[in-house]
Amino acid sequence: MAATSYSTLLTLTTPTQPEHNTKQPCKNMKEVKQLQAQITKKGLSNRPMSYSNLITSCADIATPESLEYAKKAYELFERGERSRVSLYMLNSLIRGYCAAGFVDEAILTYAQIVGKGVTPDHYTFRFVLSGCAKADLFLEGIQLHGSVLKLGLEEDLRIQNCLIHIYAECGEIDFAKKLFDEMSERDVVSWTCLICGCGRRDRPKEAVSLFFEMVDAGIKPNSVTLVGAISACAKLRDLDLGEKVSSYISKTGLTVNTFLANALVDMYMKCGATDRAKQLFGECVDKNLESYNALLSNYARQGMEREALATLVEMFQRGQQPDRVTMISVAKAISQLGNFAFGRQFHGYVMRNGLDDWHTVGNAIIDMYSSCGKQELACRVFDRMSTKSVVSWNCLITGFAKNGDVDSALKLFNEMPETDVVTWNTMIGALVHGSLFDDAIELFKVMQNEGVKADKVTMVSIASACGYLGDLDLAKWIYHCIENQGIHRDLKLNRALADMFSRCGDTESAMQVFDKVKNIDVSSWTRVIEILNEIPRRQAV
Repeated sequence: MAATSYSTLLTLTTPTQPEHNTKQPCKNMKEVKQLQAQITKKGLSNRPMSYSNLITSCADIATPESLEYAKKAYELFERGERSRVSLYMLNSLIRGYCAAGFVDEAILTYAQIVGKGVTPDHYTFRFVLSGCAKADLFLEGIQLHGSVLKLGLEEDLRIQNCLIHIYAECGEIDFAKKLFDEMSERDVVSWTCLICGCGRRDRPKEAVSLFFEMVDAGIKPNSVTLVGAISACAKLRDLDLGEKVSSYISKTGLTVNTFLANALVDMYMKCGATDRAKQLFGECVDKNLESYNALLSNYARQGMEREALATLVEMFQRGQQPDRVTMISVAKAISQLGNFAFGRQFHGYVMRNGLDDWHTVGNAIIDMYSSCGKQELACRVFDRMSTKSVVSWNCLITGFAKNGDVDSALKLFNEMPETDVVTWNTMIGALVHGSLFDDAIELFKVMQNEGVKADKVTMVSIASACGYLGDLDLAKWIYHCIENQGIHRDLKLNRALADMFSRCGDTESAMQVFDKVKNIDVSSWTRVIEILNEIPRRQAV
């Protein structure tokens, strides 16, 4: 959901330069070449305005062909003008490069401006900063920020907005927030950049707080702001908060466009209001691919696989071409169904349409075949992948573990060129699932020795292994590992630790673990009762 809003936000933060002429810009390369022919025919080739028109038009079109044409036009201008530099034309080139995603070329053009002793202006910085935000170029952003300060342009509101945007996009929220707090003036874009950045970088509570702070400050949110805030509510799984934020759509008189509708559908689905999401989806007139993906991915995530596949059918009926997000969600739905026949058809479609070039889709298909019990086909997909990420290896190991082949999983684990905590968790979990508890503990010790930081998933498996072994000294060591490494103890881990101590005969420690649990659920209370019932029996023994 957030991707579209960020694209829109980039447009908001990237202004165009004031036009040097009032002529209608060219819409395609055919019109550009016609303009070039007219300029030559009328003998206007030596006029800077002619080059300016050509380069601006090419920048507006922003295709590889148009930008190459613009670059050559500028080189001709410089030769004809004896190396005279036109900042306006170079700014137009930078704008075109950034719009097309050629950020490296934009930065080289910026360097060309500086290298020739020309002082960049506020337009130069707005364009190049927006490009750096698009490409997550944090270090380049800092260097540009330094140049902005040296030239005394730090009070330019749009440059400040671009800087907030790049820091937020690069995950440096504290940098963005510091700059935001120091601003003497803020507009809707300033707030929106920070709200969307916080929401995207796993700081959704801050995003929602900023939204209400913005409204209290009398700043009217726009559709991009609302998409960012609603998406943050979706991450928090807070329906009441989502409804409260959504109420500002009508309060501000905004039309629910496709982007807003998609964000609302995603929020309602993630908050469990499935009927409301389906109703809103049905009412949406201009459904796009993102609309279908929002519904389909949430159906797959919530185990509503038949609804997910029905949504796929509707997509095809409406002429929507699926992308990799669609394919990953569909593969997940098929995995949950365990329908091998449908899975083969799906894989065939992916291959026929060239969608298997993405390793993420390949990973999903590996998981799909493994879930259908067809591990040999999962291996075949893995072997044919041109790019194998650590996730690809993890998917295959998980498949072997699912199908009870721990030896093959362990062999693959030892062959991996690189591992992450998920790899170790998967392998340890497979050993525990296969009742190889001593091996799981030994592998955990190797993990510790190799400096791989364990997480709560690791410790749930290890606590389970220790519980089955009934080794109290080991249980105490595991508990201290969790405490010393600062691993967050959620409800699931606390239950695993209580169960571990109980199985090791230390019911007192088990109860002490539960004493620290907040918001204990029914199944945890059931386990507490079981532990309490075990105490008299143990005392009698």
